[in-house]
Amino acid sequence: MASKRYLWCESFKLDDAPRLPCPRCTDGQLFVDRTTISSATVADSIEYFEQNGADPEFDYRRFVFLMTCNNGKCRETVAVAGTTKHEEVRNWMGEVSYDTIFQPQTMIPGPALMVIPDGTPNTAAEAMRQAFTAFWGDRGAAANRLRISVERIMDAENIDPTKKLHQRIDDFGIAHPDLTDTLDALRHVGNLGSHDGDVGREELLAAFEIYQEWLRDYYGRYKDRIAAMTAELLANRGKLVSRF
Repeated sequence: MASKRYLWCESFKLDDAPRLPCPRCTDGQLFVDRTTISSATVADSIEYFEQNGADPEFDYRRFVFLMTCNNGKCRETVAVAGTTKHEEVRNWMGEVSYDTIFQPQTMIPGPALMVIPDGTPNTAAEAMRQAFTAFWGDRGAAANRLRISVERIMDAENIDPTKKLHQRIDDFGIAHPDLTDTLDALRHVGNLGSHDGDVGREELLAAFEIYQEWLRDYYGRYKDRIAAMTAELLANRGKLVSRF
């Protein structure tokens, strides 16, 4: 999901709101419920207007609204809050109008930036979902929660909890040498979030993207499933006998 970079924009016009994946069912898409939109001008803008007169370019607001899943069997609701600004637009005649730009700073619960397969330890999955929510307002915290999710996976694998994470990953790699690079990359991204307090948006999206593939292979047994289907198609001249 994070691979679809266009979905995870930092700001948008209401008519161009991204169709984010539902955090509950993941099959549905979230749509803005326009009847729930509420906003108010921030105090600094009010003070500016009192001294200089109204000016849309300095009309900064805080907003809240709800987004609802379009899957009729789900109908999950996500609360969104953030700030708005106005962007000048000129038509072909030179006439000026202003578009409202929404900049979300929190979404509760956060839309799923990756698929969490069945079999993922609950404590690790919860840390991942916390990262989804933190993504919108605190990228450093989101990166840190991903790092913590790796710690919880090491716990579930019974890797010595008294060791540092890089050592635990090395121990995990004894049995799974081809699966450690992603975990190490996530550790480094998490360290940036913990020590520097921020992580680049692209770096964080990349972390979600590679993590999803790791989870799919390890807990979803994706490679094993593909290998089994391939073998059966070969053995039965293009037909499947088993159900995958």
